[in-house]
Amino acid sequence: MVLEQGNASFFHTMEWARVLVETYNYSPQYVVVKNSGRIVGMLPLMEVRSMWTGKRGVCLPFSDNCGPLLSRGATPSELMECVREHGLKSGWRYFEVREGCDTLPAAIPSDDFVVHTLPLEDREELQFAKLRGSHRRNIQRSLREGVEVQHLQSRDAIDLFYALHCRTRRHHGVPPQPARFFHLIHKIIIEPGHGFVSLARFEGRTIAGAVYFHFGSHAIYKFGASDRRFQHLRPNNLVMWKAICHLQRQHLTELSLGRTDLHDEGLLQFKRGWGGIESRLEYHRIGLKREVRPMEPAAAGRGAGLGRRIARWMPLPVLRLVGSLAYRHMG
Repeated sequence: MVLEQGNASFFHTMEWARVLVETYNYSPQYVVVKNSGRIVGMLPLMEVRSMWTGKRGVCLPFSDNCGPLLSRGATPSELMECVREHGLKSGWRYFEVREGCDTLPAAIPSDDFVVHTLPLEDREELQFAKLRGSHRRNIQRSLREGVEVQHLQSRDAIDLFYALHCRTRRHHGVPPQPARFFHLIHKIIIEPGHGFVSLARFEGRTIAGAVYFHFGSHAIYKFGASDRRFQHLRPNNLVMWKAICHLQRQHLTELSLGRTDLHDEGLLQFKRGWGGIESRLEYHRIGLKREVRPMEPAAAGRGAGLGRRIARWMPLPVLRLVGSLAYRHMG
C-alpha cells in the first residue's frame, strides 16, 4: 500500500520505524483509516514521552518529511480527527505532522525548510550538464587531486562515517546522534540493501562521507560529513556526484537532497548547484490540551546560539554523551 502512494518516502517504511523504536524506545502509533473495508488513509506516528519536553505524537521524529498517505479523493481531515481522538485519550499535548497539513484550520506552523529534489537522468553526461559550473569544476578538481570515492555497506564504513559526523557536528555546535543510532541504521537499513555509505579517501585518510537511503525508485541523501582540513579538495562535491552516478546505475529515478534550514545559506547554495527542483516544506502542530503557539524565531535563535558556542568547546566524548542523553527527548 505504501509503495503505491506517489508521495511515500523512505521515512514511511518499516525499516526506518525500527531504527527509531530500537534507538529511542519510542512507541509506534500508526493510524489507518478504512472506508467499506478499503484503506483510504495512513499516517505513521511515534509517541514521544519525556519529563523534559512532554508527551506528544510526532510524524516522525528525525525524519525530513513524512506526511499522510491518502487515496485519491480522500482528505487529511478524517485522518487527523482519528489522531486527535487518540492523542486526547493518550494525554498528548499536541501532535506534529511533517508535511501535508497546511490546509487544516487547527494546524499551526512549527517549522519551515527547503527541500531539493533531483530527477535522475538515464545518462551520466545529461546529469553532469545540469550541474552549476562551479560544481563541475569542483568535481574535476577533486578527481585531479586524486580523491577516490567508494560506496560501501560494511559496519566499518558506518564507523568511519560516524567519526567524521561527530567532528562535523561539533564544528556546527550540535551534539551528534548516539553511535547506536548509526549502528542500527547499518543493521536494519544498509546491510539488507536499502542504502549505502559513500566515503571519499585521500592519501589513506577518510576525508568526507555521506549516507543514502532508497525506497522504490526514490533515494534520499540523509547525512553528510567531512574533515574541514581537506575542504580545498572539494571532496563533498565528488561524494555527491559519485553517489548520483551510483543511483543512476541502479535505475533509480529521483534523489531528494533532504531538508535545509532557510537560513543555512552555505548548504542551500551547495544543494542548489545540482540542478534539482526546490520546494518549501512546512511542519505543523495541532494542539490538544491547549492551543499551540508558534515559536518566536528571535527567542529560539538566542538559545540555539549560546548552546552552539558551548558545544564547540566540548571534548567529543562529552558531546557524544550529551547527544545520547538529549536526542530521545528532542524527538
